[in-house]
Formats: sequence, C-alpha cells, structure tokens
Amino acid sequence: MGTLYDIVGEYMELYSMLTDPEVEEQTVLDTLEAVKGELEVKAEGYVKVIRQLDAEAKALDAEAEFFKQKATVRKNNIKRMKEALCSAMIATGHDDKAGLSAGDFTLKVQNNGGVQPLKITGDVPPSMMKVIYEPDNERIREYLKENSADWAHLEERGRHLAIK
Repeated sequence: MGTLYDIVGEYMELYSMLTDPEVEEQTVLDTLEAVKGELEVKAEGYVKVIRQLDAEAKALDAEAEFFKQKATVRKNNIKRMKEALCSAMIATGHDDKAGLSAGDFTLKVQNNGGVQPLKITGDVPPSMMKVIYEPDNERIREYLKENSADWAHLEERGRHLAIK
C-alpha cells in the first residue's frame, strides 16, 4: 500500500482510464475497487492518528493552563512581597539614595518611569476624544450580497474535513 499521495495519483490514473474510451470497463472497475480500498484503510489510519494527536493536544492545553495558573499565583505573591518591602522601607526611612543593605542585596525605592499615570474622573470634552474608523464587516457583507464594489468582494467559503 502506498502513501496518501500515491493513492491520489492512482485516482488521477483512474480518471484517465474513465476518460479513455479504449479502456475496458472491467479494468476500470477493478482499479476503482483497489484504489477505494486503499484510501479507506489509509483514511482510517489517518483518523486514528488525528484522534490521538487531538487527545494529546487537549491534555497539553490543560497542563499549560495548570502551569499558567501556578505562574500567576507566584507573580502575584512576588508583587505583594515587593509592595510590602517597599512600604516597610518607606515607613522606616530607608527610601533615600542609600537604600537598604540586606546581605548580598541592596534594596532601593525608586520612582516609576514611563508615561505618567492618568485617571479620568469625569466627562471628557469632545475635543479630547479620538475617533477610530474601521470597516463594518457585517454591513459590508450585506451590501455585497446585492451590489458589487471595487474595494471589497465576498470570497468562497473554505472547506474542512469532518470526522464522525
């Protein structure tokens, strides 16, 4: 038995036979039965591998989510501990340039960099608003069902394999 690509090639040969008036009907029927059997066996093997890979992918996704949650817990604990240390250093006067010597480490309280934080507490005037234009895809689809446009078109839907 060949590969899936070989089977596709055999189907192309079968097509050639079907379009050739000189090929006997029994030859075509025998070839069709052989190729069909090969494809069914090969397809069953593919489906078994697909199902196994799908099960493994789901298990790995669950494992990844588990570790993501563990990492989030640790990051939150780190943040709380840093905030507690910073608050303690400020409360005890260690927020100066010297900082605090803690064994092998030197801790310093620093101002945050980057863009200064902004908190909006009321209605923002229209002159301070920005308008974002983006295509309304649903409206465009409806328009193109009845009209044509040189700036957009509806494409053919894709196809996929369903396994039951």
